Amino acid sequence: MKNPIAILVGVMVVGLAAFLLLSRNPNRVESKAKMLSVDSTTVNYIRVKNNDGDIQLKKVGAHWRIASPFDFPANETYVKSLIDKAIGLEYESLVSKNREKFDQYELGDSAVYVEIGVEGGKIDKIYSGKPSETYTHTYMRREGSDEIWLVSGTPKSAFSRRPMDWRDKKVFELDRTMVTKILLKFPDETLELVRQISAPTMDTTLSASDTSWMVNTPKGESFRINQKPFNRIMNTVTRINAVDFKDAPIDTMPDFNKPEFSVEVFLEGNQHEVLDFVPNKAGDGSRWFGRKNGNEQTLYLIYQSSVKNLMKRVPELKTGEEPPKPADPRDKKKYSSTI
Repeated sequence: MKNPIAILVGVMVVGLAAFLLLSRNPNRVESKAKMLSVDSTTVNYIRVKNNDGDIQLKKVGAHWRIASPFDFPANETYVKSLIDKAIGLEYESLVSKNREKFDQYELGDSAVYVEIGVEGGKIDKIYSGKPSETYTHTYMRREGSDEIWLVSGTPKSAFSRRPMDWRDKKVFELDRTMVTKILLKFPDETLELVRQISAPTMDTTLSASDTSWMVNTPKGESFRINQKPFNRIMNTVTRINAVDFKDAPIDTMPDFNKPEFSVEVFLEGNQHEVLDFVPNKAGDGSRWFGRKNGNEQTLYLIYQSSVKNLMKRVPELKTGEEPPKPADPRDKKKYSSTI
């Protein structure tokens, strides 16, 4: 008599084999292959067309720029992320060759369209549809092909940005060690912050030169700036970012004939940068408009807190103490009503 345990094991093995055979996807690729043929190191052209617009990015020298629908420096981090995600796409399994199923997988006329490659050379053209149920794969097809593929990778975040979101939001990115002078321009006065480097008193390599910053004013004597406001000014002016943009002639542009405040930065090598500010009177006051180097075609929206870090007057530059906030008239009214 045969061993019942052996019989049971045999049945389980046969059942498992049958399950694997029946559940196996015949359209699944045996060895994953890259969907795109381009080399990430040679990519210099990208086009993304989605429901929010159509944008073209081109590499100029070592940096990326938006070539259309406007000319502007591109966010290098976003570009790198898109290239990495696109190059990493791999075929998983063939889903269908039926054009009537395009809409089912969001690969119809409204699908995200992407071109990536070498301008004037090899360019991959793909449509990106909906993600898989596990959000680890994406349904895609190549331009000109009816084949719908399940592809490993999730590039949706990189493919779904609006054209305006691709802009580099850095207004100034300066080397603070190169800054030699800063002008703080108010309507009633201009304060000059000047770097002074004094040589060591003794001729020895162990003695470092001393660097100090002085403030020159229209009235009164020059004085050494307090370190606290100096750090705020320097940290802000060398790394100031925008939160949004305004473009002429699409948007209504504010009047810059009389800026509320301006900061002018001088650097070694005759480099010179200017940023003029006016408050956003139509907004909530938390953002100001910035005009860089007199260019009024594109204005930056900058947080008010960043502007206030630069708008320092003589008392604070001397002592490091912020001036008291003006009394709120509503407080006086509340007080009088309690008497």
